[in-house]
Amino acid sequence: MTKVDAYNEALKSGHYQKLTGLLGKYDNVRRFWEDEELGLYLRPYLERLVAQKTERSQKLRLLDLGCGSGDGLGIVTNITSNSSISEPNTIVIPPDMLEFYQGIDINEGLLRQARAIYGDKQNVVFVKSDFNDYDFSSEEPYDLYLANYGTLSHNTDEQTVELLNNIAKHSQDGALIMIDWLGRFSYEWQTLWTKDLDNNQWMDYAISYIYSGDWVKQPELTYFPLRIVGSQEVLHIYRQAKRKVGGSIVLRKLTDRSSFVGRHMDTAKYNPHCQPLRRLVNSLFEPNLCTNLDDILIFYVPRDGFPEANNYHQRLADCWNYLVTYTKALLEGSELPEALDETPLPLRRALSVMRKVVRVASRLGIGNPRASLVEPQLGYCLRELEMGLQQGLGCGHGLVAVFEVVK
Repeated sequence: MTKVDAYNEALKSGHYQKLTGLLGKYDNVRRFWEDEELGLYLRPYLERLVAQKTERSQKLRLLDLGCGSGDGLGIVTNITSNSSISEPNTIVIPPDMLEFYQGIDINEGLLRQARAIYGDKQNVVFVKSDFNDYDFSSEEPYDLYLANYGTLSHNTDEQTVELLNNIAKHSQDGALIMIDWLGRFSYEWQTLWTKDLDNNQWMDYAISYIYSGDWVKQPELTYFPLRIVGSQEVLHIYRQAKRKVGGSIVLRKLTDRSSFVGRHMDTAKYNPHCQPLRRLVNSLFEPNLCTNLDDILIFYVPRDGFPEANNYHQRLADCWNYLVTYTKALLEGSELPEALDETPLPLRRALSVMRKVVRVASRLGIGNPRASLVEPQLGYCLRELEMGLQQGLGCGHGLVAVFEVVK
C-alpha cells in the first residue's frame, strides 16, 4: 500500500475531516449549551440515584428511546458534579458504574452510525425497534430512560401516556425518565402560536438547518409532523399517566431549553423575525475567533394576544442584551450601560462573572484571551441566564421533563 492509499483510506473512514463547531449537527451550541443544559437539569436527580445505587453496590442500566447515533449515552456519561476545581474527576457516572446501555431506534442508518462509534463497548447495544412497541417486561428494569431532542414529539399524547405507564410499571423505585418535546411557544415558530390548547397541535418540520443557510435551495426536503407542547399539555399527559399507573410516577422538573438559540433561529423558516443567533453563539464558543457582540443583541418582535409568552421572551431578551452590552463596555473600557429597572439574580451573577473574567483576561499576554476566554464565558453566562429565567412554559426549542418512579 502506498502513502496515497493510506491517506485515501483515512479520508474514507470519515474520521479524517477538519471539524468545526460552527456548523453541523454537533456544533458548539449543541455541545456546550444544549447537551450540557440537559445534563445540568438532570444532574441533581441523577446524583441522588447514583448515590443510592452505590450504597447498594449496584450499577446503572440506561435505556435510550429514539437513540439515533447514541447521543444520549454521551450526554449522561459526561455530566459532571459541582465539585471543587481541585478535584480531578467530577463525572457523576464513573465508567465502571454503567452496567448496560441499550439504544432503540427505527432508523437503521443512524443505528449503523451508533455501532460504528460504540461498537467496541461490550455493555452497549443498539436495537432496531419502535419504542412504542417495546416489551419492557422482557428484560431487567432500567434505572434511567432517555427520550431527548424532541423524540416524543413524534408521538401522540395517548402513545406517550401508554409509554410512561409501561415504563413505570416495569421499573423499580427511584428510576428516572427524561423527556424533551418541542416547545409550543418557541420564538422559532412564532407564526404557529395558538390559543387552541384543547386539540393536538402538530407542525410540519424539516431538517433544513443542516444546509448552512442554503435550505431554500433544497426543494426536495422531506417534511414530517412533530407535536408541539406547552406546560398545560405536559401536565395533562402527566396526570393521565399517573392515574393509569396508580400514582407511581412523579413529575420532578419541567423546564425550557434553548430559547433564542434553537436550530431554526438561523433559517427563520417559521418566523421571519428570527435572527441567526445560533450561528453567532457558535462563534462565541469557537477558539481563536472573535465575534461582533453588537450582532448578538436580540430584537424581539412580540405577537399580539400572547402576553405570558411575550413577557418571558422579552425579559430574557432584555437581560441577554444588557449582559452583552455590559461585557462589550468592559472590553472597551467604556461607560457601563444604565442599570435595568429590575436586575434578577441570574443576571447579577452573570455580570459578576464577566467582570472577573474580563479583569483576568486583560492581564494575560498569551494567545487571544478575548476569543478563547472572554467570549466562551459569555456564552456560558448566556446559557445560565436562560436556565435561571426560564419558566417551563414551552418557550424554548425544547420543553424538558424529568419524571421519577416512586413505589
